[in-house]
Amino acid sequence: MKEIIEKALLKESTEFNGSISELKEQIRFKKERKFNLDWISENEFKALSKFSLGTLIIDGFHGAADGIKAYGKLTELNNRKTKIELRTKLRIELYIVSIIPILTITVAYLTGKEIPIWSILLFPFIVLWFWFIYRLQEKSLFGKIKKYMSTELKNAVQQQNISNKTFNL
Repeated sequence: MKEIIEKALLKESTEFNGSISELKEQIRFKKERKFNLDWISENEFKALSKFSLGTLIIDGFHGAADGIKAYGKLTELNNRKTKIELRTKLRIELYIVSIIPILTITVAYLTGKEIPIWSILLFPFIVLWFWFIYRLQEKSLFGKIKKYMSTELKNAVQQQNISNKTFNL
């Protein structure tokens, strides 16, 4: 079962040209991004999408659920680079959507009511549909994180270096 769950999770990585402390400093200065970022520990963070279909999250107005999220782990490499590993976790909604058909079939069986076969066959498609919608949004969030880490932070570093050189003249 664990192997199936592992295959259902999304995992990607990217690299930042600099140390972990340099990356964190740039993140601290470049707060304008298309996702929210919360630090879990010294080298781990949680990124939350500002917009999420199906979880009623729009522009950071979080309700009971966090919406679409990714978890990141920073690892310093030998060549003055930082590896950023991104991953997702299995969403609780998928568990709930998976349990509902089992409960429905059990209740129908215990009460002696018949369930149309088409509705039983529909349940796996509902689970796959939710998983697919979440996966698209998770991939979009990963893309925003990777773009922010590789492009926007790099540009911020270059602008900061230009400012420093100008100031030193």
